[in-house]
Amino acid sequence: MSDIKYVRTHRLPLAQAKAIAQKTADDLAEEYDLRSEWEGNTLHFHRSGVEGHMAVSTQEIALDVKLGFLLRPFKAKFEQHIERHLDKLLAAAPAKSKTAKAPAKSAAKQASAAAAKGAGKATRSRKA
Repeated sequence: MSDIKYVRTHRLPLAQAKAIAQKTADDLAEEYDLRSEWEGNTLHFHRSGVEGHMAVSTQEIALDVKLGFLLRPFKAKFEQHIERHLDKLLAAAPAKSKTAKAPAKSAAKQASAAAAKGAGKATRSRKA
């Protein structure tokens, strides 16, 4: 058996990373007639001559594929297809980070402060 191993790190929530793994498997199923099923956070896929899994965590998606003898000549094509597709989906997914929320809060505080300043100016102009 021939092996394909590929690990891609990410900063996505687990549910979103699993959805990307499923989308990758669905697209591969169309082209290579693969069947897949989840067992916990691992997506197993198979067909005659192909067996593998994608283990999904909050930090990475680890792919491990075993190709049978008849599919060995297609190893490079299969590997490139998976890597390109998985990279494309991960790049398109908006990463959820803790720092992304901070600017929104500070922007709200800035707007509130600006409104308070504006109210203060209006009060001053009435006094004059």
